[in-house]
Amino acid sequence: MNDFYIEYMIKERMREEREECQRRRLLKQNVDQKLRSDILESARSFFRLLGFEKTRIVHICSDLGISKRTFHKYFKSLDEILDFLWAR
Repeated sequence: MNDFYIEYMIKERMREEREECQRRRLLKQNVDQKLRSDILESARSFFRLLGFEKTRIVHICSDLGISKRTFHKYFKSLDEILDFLWAR
C-alpha cells in the first residue's frame, strides 16, 4: 500500500469517528430534553393533585421510574421546577 492510501484511510476513519460522536451527542441531547420535559409534566400533575406543599421529589421519581440522583441532574429542587413552570 502506498502512503497516500494509508493517509486517506486514517482521515476517513477520523471523519467517521467525529460523525459518530456528533450523532451520540445529538441523541443524548434529545433524551435529556425528553426526560426534562417528562419531569416537568409529572411535577405539574402532582402539583395539581396534591398541591405544591405535599408534593415530594420521590413522587415524581417513582412516577417516572428514575432515581433522585437523576432528578437532581436536571433540577435542584421542586422550587426550581415551580419557577420554571411559572415562567412558561
